[in-house]
Amino acid sequence: MLRMVVAGLVLAALVGSGTYALERRRLAGAIEERAAVGVELLRLGVRQLAQSRGESWQAVLPQALDALAADMPAAAAGRFVFVEILDAGGRRLAGVEDPALAGLTSLARQRGFRVGADRLDIEPIRDGSVPGAAAISVPVSDRQGERVAQINGVFVVSPETIAQIHRRLAIVVLTAAAIVVVTTLLIYPFIGRLVRRLSDLSIGLLDANLETLQVLGNAIAKRDNDTDAHNYRVTVYSVRLAEAEGLEDALIRRLMKGAFLHDVGKIGVPDHILLKPGRLDGEELDTMRAHVTHGLDIIARSKWLQDAGEVIGGHHEKYAGDGYHRGLRGEAIPLTARIFAIADVFDALTSERPYKDSMTVRESIAVLQQGAGKHFDPALLARFTTIAADLHARFANDYEAARSEVSALVERYFRTDLGALLD
Repeated sequence: MLRMVVAGLVLAALVGSGTYALERRRLAGAIEERAAVGVELLRLGVRQLAQSRGESWQAVLPQALDALAADMPAAAAGRFVFVEILDAGGRRLAGVEDPALAGLTSLARQRGFRVGADRLDIEPIRDGSVPGAAAISVPVSDRQGERVAQINGVFVVSPETIAQIHRRLAIVVLTAAAIVVVTTLLIYPFIGRLVRRLSDLSIGLLDANLETLQVLGNAIAKRDNDTDAHNYRVTVYSVRLAEAEGLEDALIRRLMKGAFLHDVGKIGVPDHILLKPGRLDGEELDTMRAHVTHGLDIIARSKWLQDAGEVIGGHHEKYAGDGYHRGLRGEAIPLTARIFAIADVFDALTSERPYKDSMTVRESIAVLQQGAGKHFDPALLARFTTIAADLHARFANDYEAARSEVSALVERYFRTDLGALLD
């Protein structure tokens, strides 16, 4: 709500600024028109005086200027406070000035009138004490088009005109702001309901996706482990290592998806190979390794699960480059896959299986460290060794604790992030 109101006020200010600029252009046009009228009046006055007296136009200029000053009272737009006429060589022929604003005229002279101007030239005068003043230069040509003189002047916008501009500006800005605020207040309830509805739908969709993720992952885990505890533990271990490394939330969400589905491809591995208690021969090993590509194929049609492919496709890669299925080396292996590989092997070593006994944390860490730089990212492994004992003590033999921790992680990294809901 506050953001919408602020945006509306900014929009209103922009509208007001545009209106002010338009008013300034209109005022400049009025000044230009006024200057043109003044020049024409001066021309007519000089011509009439010269014809009636039989004198040159230069001789009658002072009288013509005096008549102009008398015939040009303050108009709606403003008035001239200084006028001078220069001949073609720049010599001053005549001039009139309002003594009360001599300082403004002096400022205009310092800036300099445009000598030799071939058209009407208007330049604002920056003077805080007299807002809306402008220096004006306009050429005077004879019937043959030759420039015979130049008129310089200082025009001051009337206070009434300045006040009118400010009033019009204030009215436009306040009206625009009021319209925006009222419109916002009227549509906000509808937008609020739509956002809440969208949020509810997104949360429902997210919950459905997460439930499917867990059901599918747990179903595969039970094929060779008789329990889904492995999936919960490796998810917790992976996320805690990722947090220790300071990974951003988006990567952790990706990691969690991949952790639950890392072995989803085992659905395509025959039971006699998947459940074989002894070592696999070469052909059987190739069939087992194919679970990686089976997993990538399974998630290929799900846009929401695409980012889980980093872990599914890379958790059997080795840091030295002799893993599968692509033989990636070092940091070419996705970070999420390098993190998960450590958690997965640690849980396998510390867990009891029908074909092996569980190892202690110390023994498992020793095995992992033998693979530092070969199987595992050495920097990530060093970080994991500092948290492994505590993780094992809390979750290795407590199924409900692991499951509860995963629920808390889902709440933190998925449900409380609207971006994740809409991802």
